[in-house]
Amino acid sequence: MLKHLLASLSLIAVAGFGCRSFPLSPSTAPAETEQSTGYQNSQYGFGFDYPKSMDVHNRTDETRATDYLGMNVDFFVSLRDIVMDTKPTTIAYFYAVTPAITADGFKISLEATNPNGAVKVTNVEDVTVNGIAMKKVTSTTEMKQDKTHYLFDTNGSTIIVSVFLNQESAFEGVLPSFQFE
Repeated sequence: MLKHLLASLSLIAVAGFGCRSFPLSPSTAPAETEQSTGYQNSQYGFGFDYPKSMDVHNRTDETRATDYLGMNVDFFVSLRDIVMDTKPTTIAYFYAVTPAITADGFKISLEATNPNGAVKVTNVEDVTVNGIAMKKVTSTTEMKQDKTHYLFDTNGSTIIVSVFLNQESAFEGVLPSFQFE
């Protein structure tokens, strides 16, 4: 009888250990369960929240004006994960195009960057986040991976959020917090 009791207790202990909940590391915990901080951009009139495991890197005035997809843009900020690797990992770049452009104009510019045809827009979807009407643009890359961009208009400009490859899940934790000021 004692052998059966010890065997049963051992089985329960082993099974119970497998059910133990381990805390998520800061880089894998969902944004909504972490403490977050906010980013506000008064120039373009929008903001968003991001987890403490990320930071917003503001571009210096000297590096903001740049060419992106053949367009003159204001490359104003990048969102980075600061705990995933030994150095910050970029999640997304934020550009502003003035005057505003359409999703079709963006598609033409994006596809023109690769004359061999490897870069193609495969989907344009309307999404609304906290009252912000956005275009979610999915394209192929030369590496045969899908890439996502979000476009929305504010203050006479189109904001282009270019999500880095393999960073979609990290950005999806931030996207629901986007809001106009």
